[in-house]
Amino acid sequence: MKQVLRMMCVGACVVGAGLVGGCGGDAEPGSVPAGADTTAKKPSFNADAVKGALVFRNTCVTCHGGDAKGLPNNGPDLTASAFVRDTSNADLLTYVIEGREVPGGVPMPPRGGFTEEMLPDSDIEKVIVYMKNFPGNKP
Repeated sequence: MKQVLRMMCVGACVVGAGLVGGCGGDAEPGSVPAGADTTAKKPSFNADAVKGALVFRNTCVTCHGGDAKGLPNNGPDLTASAFVRDTSNADLLTYVIEGREVPGGVPMPPRGGFTEEMLPDSDIEKVIVYMKNFPGNKP
C-alpha cells in the first residue's frame, strides 16, 4: 500500500510539474523565478486541480482526449467550453454523476461509464476544478 501511495505522489508531482511548468525548488512561496514570463496566461493549479488532472487522465481521456480538446464524434472539447465555464461546480458534479443523452450525439454515460467505487464524487469534484482552470473556461 505504501508503494502505491508513493507512486501516486510521484505521479502527482510529475503531472503537477508538467501543468505548472516545474517545481519551485528552494524558491519562496509566491516568488517568480528570474526571467519568468509573467505575462503568459497560464492556469494556476492547486492540489485539487493536480489530483483532478490525474483522475482525468485515468478516466476521461477515452472520450475527451489526453489534451481535453475532445475526440471527433465522441466527447467535446473541455478546454474552452461555455458549458463548463457557465455551469456551477455542483451542477457539473450532478451532470457527470447522472450522465445524459445527447440528441444526435454521443451520450455522456453516468460517471463516464465508471462505478462510484472507481470514480467517487470527491474525484469528480477535483476533475471539475482541473477543467475550470483551463484559460478558456475562466470567466
